[in-house]
Amino acid sequence: MASKYHDDWQSSKRTVLQRNAYMFDNELMSDVSFTCGESSRIFHAHKYVLATSSAVFFAMFYGDLAQKESPICLPDDNEENFNEFLRYLYTDDCKITAENAIGVLYLAKKYLMSSLTKKCCKVLEASIKPDNVFMVLEQAIQFDEQKLEAKCWDIVSKKTQECINSEAFCNVGSHTLNALLKSETLTVTEVELFKAVLKWVDGECARQGINIEEDKTVRRRVLGDSVYEIRFLEMSQEDFAKYVSSTGILTETELVSIFQKFSGLDVAGLEWKEQKKRRSYIVGFSRFDVANGIKQAWNYNGSSSDALTLTVNKAVLFHGVRLFGDSNCSQYVVKFRIKAQNLSRIYTSEQDNDGVWGYDVMLPKPISLQPDEEFTIIATINGPQSQCGKNGKSSVKNDDTVVTFKNAPYSSHGLIPNFTNTDNGQFYKIFLSKI
Repeated sequence: MASKYHDDWQSSKRTVLQRNAYMFDNELMSDVSFTCGESSRIFHAHKYVLATSSAVFFAMFYGDLAQKESPICLPDDNEENFNEFLRYLYTDDCKITAENAIGVLYLAKKYLMSSLTKKCCKVLEASIKPDNVFMVLEQAIQFDEQKLEAKCWDIVSKKTQECINSEAFCNVGSHTLNALLKSETLTVTEVELFKAVLKWVDGECARQGINIEEDKTVRRRVLGDSVYEIRFLEMSQEDFAKYVSSTGILTETELVSIFQKFSGLDVAGLEWKEQKKRRSYIVGFSRFDVANGIKQAWNYNGSSSDALTLTVNKAVLFHGVRLFGDSNCSQYVVKFRIKAQNLSRIYTSEQDNDGVWGYDVMLPKPISLQPDEEFTIIATINGPQSQCGKNGKSSVKNDDTVVTFKNAPYSSHGLIPNFTNTDNGQFYKIFLSKI
């Protein structure tokens, strides 16, 4: 609703922001108005305010092809989203929620409002869950918000089963489905992924008004070339026969060829012969809290070693560790050892997304660790003083995987201790994946 005004209202507004806020959706001095969709509500606005905030509005009102008519109808917008968008132009603030963030983001992108775009993306990043991740992902791709897109794929990789079980998955575009099938890091079996793809195909058929009961081969036409990204040969022969063979997704010739491949025969021209097993998602288990667990300083001389003993509660793959570095992007010479694996390299300290300086020491090939097996990680480092950890955790849990830390027996490994232990020192993160 337009605000009521009185003589000398200006004197009660002490700042430019207060005066601008007073003019928000106010017919006083308004020289342009808007309506949204089928709504009859009229938003009163001021060309000067809009044009000084957006290059698009500047072109609309002051360019060579300036728009004259008013009210201007915005058929694709709703009034709740436009209200918050307009409020931001007048007050530099608005109420962005998980529910309206996508709608306001659309307006921010449409009118080239980069600051509002960042505000919307921040809210969306914080609100991503398995049941809405594909809806957010579609918008991130459409608006070319790469950071938001990466956050969505991160959730999909970690919690694939929950994500593909969501209603939002059935509404993704074919390009997103194809990208999912190409992904190398999914925590789901191939047969469960296929079931979700079939659900997506049937939903797409329904949207197009296609009756699959009359002709099941339409499923293949709707799925298109994405069928070649499905890793049928990673399924068991039993699951393939039970869940794939009767769906119409594959031709009779393809079915015979894949069954022959299951039997160990060489099949010429088989599209699926070069498939690789997807990698499990690598998780970093942090033994120090960023807020109160990082301090200065840790010293190195190249001869003493930092070591820590770990156990895991289930079989996992060990990929490497993140070690602390300094804020000067310094280089560190590291000799890293776990079991029979030895690695020696020079690393450069870089800041991670949490603001902690360090570097990742990753094995060329991961090694398997068995439940309750004790193993010791050893790093002999030469370089400048670095950050280090304090108030270390005795164990860390992620989903159903638990890592427990113990002080390393330096003497049994023939090491000169650099005094890392469960409370302090090196080994900021341990990188593991599920088997």
